[in-house]
Amino acid sequence: MLSSSRIPWKSLLFLFAWSAPALLFAQGKFTVNGRLKIEGGDLATTRAVVYKDGAKERTITSNLNKFSLDLDLNHNYVIAFEKDGYVSKKVSFNTKAPAEAIANGFTPFDFAVSLFKQYDDINIVVFNQPVGMIRYDDKTGDFDYDTDYTKSIQSQLQQVLAQVDKKQKEEADNAKANEGKAAEEAKAKAKAEADAAKQAAAKAKADAEAAKQAEAKAKADAEAARLAEEARVKAEQKQQAEAKKVEPPKPPPAVVAEKPAPKVAPKPELRKPAPPPPVERNAVASKAVVADEGRRSLTPTVRDEASRVERAKTHTNAETRPEEIAAVPEVVMDQETLVEPSRVTTIVKVTEGANTDEYRKVIHKFGGLYYFKNGTACTAEIYQRGTQAEQLAGATPRGKLD
Repeated sequence: MLSSSRIPWKSLLFLFAWSAPALLFAQGKFTVNGRLKIEGGDLATTRAVVYKDGAKERTITSNLNKFSLDLDLNHNYVIAFEKDGYVSKKVSFNTKAPAEAIANGFTPFDFAVSLFKQYDDINIVVFNQPVGMIRYDDKTGDFDYDTDYTKSIQSQLQQVLAQVDKKQKEEADNAKANEGKAAEEAKAKAKAEADAAKQAAAKAKADAEAAKQAEAKAKADAEAARLAEEARVKAEQKQQAEAKKVEPPKPPPAVVAEKPAPKVAPKPELRKPAPPPPVERNAVASKAVVADEGRRSLTPTVRDEASRVERAKTHTNAETRPEEIAAVPEVVMDQETLVEPSRVTTIVKVTEGANTDEYRKVIHKFGGLYYFKNGTACTAEIYQRGTQAEQLAGATPRGKLD
């Protein structure tokens, strides 16, 4: 058709108002003013091929949005509008007219054509013939649409254009959905990029802080090494200076005159004393006198008497005593590791009954290692002793996700 399918077929006869007064006409010529529109596209690669009496006369490729053609009278013209990927349309012009009408001249004819996208599942055979036919009308004395021809193809054109409208609406809905999806994706991408930039900034800040700390540590180490080197050099210089000192000579030892040994007088000879005389003992006095005093002696009688106490009976049955189980409080250990840009922190919570202790080990990237117990700095020995599960009675280590 020469216009959208939403326009009734009667309106197709007059798509545009006459743009020129009746006085403007070319003698011996029939002027047509055309407008071409591409639905959902532009005029790039669009062409209008003019056929005169079945033979190709010329091709127009520019300014098709508004163009004018002077057609010779008493000929048959077909103008085909084409674009790759779009349905081609043809408009037929029969310029035959009576001689008296030619002498009076004709008003320029205005028309418009729109091309729509080609769809594989829509039958476009109807567009193999012209969508409009313009010829001389005896009633009006001028050129106009052939209404009989328009009526003959109107129903076919309307059916195709209805299918095209449906396809175009589906494409518009899909395009809108895709646009919304693209907007969401762009939003998500922008958010991801912002988060990445934020993380990169945080990482850069952490790296800068770590580099600053590393630089400070290196500076402190260099200063300590310099001081140690200076102390070593001074100690060496002191030792060398002390080694160069000359010790004073020692005086020679004094000569002691030897004294003559004193004369020892001879010891007097000692005589042994004479042994004492032996002691004489009286033989009568040394003998014991045994006599009977006349007393009566008793001989003791010894016998066994039966015991009046019954012996206790021994029971051999084994008695099972209940095993006493000492109550040992349960020890539960929770361990968590936090990895940060500049340090790694290991958190161990040891719960024994109602008491809970928290141990932390912090390893800095610049080399520092620190231990804490319940928020207070402690030694590595205290940390190791408090977090060793095998050294805790009834310890049950478990991860953070238990």
